[in-house]
Amino acid sequence: MASAAESVAFAFGSISAMPVVLWFAAMACCAVAINFCFQMTLFLSVLTLDKRRELSGKYDIIFKRASYVKAHAPAAGLQTQQTAEPLVSLEPKTPAPEDARRSVTPENRTLTDVLDHCVDVYASFLTYKFVKLVVLLAFLGWTLWSIYSMESLDQGLPQKEAMPSDSYMIEYFNALDVYLATGVPVYFIVETGYGRNPETWSLNDESVETIFCKSKDICGTYSIPNIMNALANHGDKAVTHISPGTTYSWMDDYWGFVNPDSECCRVDSEGAYAPIESGNDTYTTLRSEADTCLATSVTVPPVPEAQYMSLFSMFATASAGTSCSYGGGSIYRGQFSIDDEPIPTVNASTPAVRINSSGYGDEITAWSYMVTGTSNPTQQQYIDSYKQNLAAAEWISEKTGVDIWVYSLTYVYFEQYLTVIEDAYRLIGLALAAIFVITTLYLGNVFYALAIALMATNLVVLVLGLMQPLDIMLNGLSIVNLIIAAGIAVEFCGHYVRFFAKAQGTGDERARDALRQVFTSVIFGITITKVIGLSVLTLADSRVFKKYYFRMYMMVVLCGVLNGMLLLPVLLSTITDVRNFFFRRGSQKTELRSAPVTRVD
Repeated sequence: MASAAESVAFAFGSISAMPVVLWFAAMACCAVAINFCFQMTLFLSVLTLDKRRELSGKYDIIFKRASYVKAHAPAAGLQTQQTAEPLVSLEPKTPAPEDARRSVTPENRTLTDVLDHCVDVYASFLTYKFVKLVVLLAFLGWTLWSIYSMESLDQGLPQKEAMPSDSYMIEYFNALDVYLATGVPVYFIVETGYGRNPETWSLNDESVETIFCKSKDICGTYSIPNIMNALANHGDKAVTHISPGTTYSWMDDYWGFVNPDSECCRVDSEGAYAPIESGNDTYTTLRSEADTCLATSVTVPPVPEAQYMSLFSMFATASAGTSCSYGGGSIYRGQFSIDDEPIPTVNASTPAVRINSSGYGDEITAWSYMVTGTSNPTQQQYIDSYKQNLAAAEWISEKTGVDIWVYSLTYVYFEQYLTVIEDAYRLIGLALAAIFVITTLYLGNVFYALAIALMATNLVVLVLGLMQPLDIMLNGLSIVNLIIAAGIAVEFCGHYVRFFAKAQGTGDERARDALRQVFTSVIFGITITKVIGLSVLTLADSRVFKKYYFRMYMMVVLCGVLNGMLLLPVLLSTITDVRNFFFRRGSQKTELRSAPVTRVD
């Protein structure tokens, strides 16, 4: 039952879209299934052979006859020795019960008696009503506190956690936290054909310009650049996670670049763009005397349609200088797309763009508006920033009628955290549902299956509550561990519930009988072995192993044994006694109503 419940619970974890959850859960499912096969085949074979060795009177490894076996051998001389059976029989027979009883050494009997006495004392202690009340109230308070604590659980996985403690990258990340004064750039991107956007923008149309500019009278109050400026400079950066500063509008800078009154756009005698060169006074003088890109009689906006793309290609690759601050190549590098292709990098061998040509393409298909995130954000602030920027992009799309999307370098990593809470609820819920179904089929009783599922749920809640104090964040690794916690809960609770269901008597009597059967097995066979195995992880040099494997698995084991060997016996015995009380009371009322009424004269 435990193996099947764990395997199915882990299998549901493999439906996650997060690779770490998918592969970890799949491997855990396979490991449990393979381990079950080994236990039912190889382990039983080895155990049988070891039992034969024990009954033959030989010690482990050294294979020497034990002294207590000699004491049982008859002292009848040579004839008895000749007729005695071989010390080790090659026949695969099962030892008789009396042989098994004789094989128990006095030392083992003493140890067994001591353990049985300890279990009896513990089981009797749990039957006191005051103890039951304290246990139930303590676990109720612990569970409520865990629910409160999990509400403030942080999300993410810091980069430093995955590094060895002596890695030079730790110093690098620490230096970034201290000295980095700016955040990552965030781009709000407008793309043709995206959502409701048209396949082609008429960027010379005033109705379109009013959405994408901010410095002219025609620009709308809720134009995209004006909204970007409000987010950066008039919003609460603790909410927007955007640093104050200058926000740029490429359309306004483009108009300033092609304006005949500026020193920005000059062409040579062949109509090719003459770039700005700092430090060459002769060239600068000759350039200032060259023809402007547009005639001095032209007023922008709008830009003449025939020259729009050639002038834009010049603007998008031009460098800014002391005589012109509108060079788009310096400010908007990598933020434009022409004919769905990025603008090529300009070097000495790149052909010059000529006026009245198509430039680098026929139309502008995408551009972006950049803001800067706040400096030194935590993992949770990165996630909150992503969510806020998505909300801002959605609001801008509704306000302007232009569908935009947001991008930053870190969003590839933090994409998983947009749905991490929903994923956790879904995957853990499926695991708990699988545990309930399998235990119902195995035990044939919905009540006991519900008790196991309840203990598994409580174990997950307790572990979630302890994650915040132990500095463990919610991410793919912790979700896998929570699924494993639900599966491991069956090991701590399933065996006890099975024996409790088979026992007879009152709730306290059944609790004592079940504890006598499983307590030592759970403590020595599950709890202590897992604690010893997990202790090896303290030697790991990575904080990922120490936090998400050692600390978290240790929480699972300790909370699991407390749930299974403390809360569960008290809860089941209490429910059973209460149910029996009401059942007896109902039976007595039924008997009184059905009893004949005799009249006394």
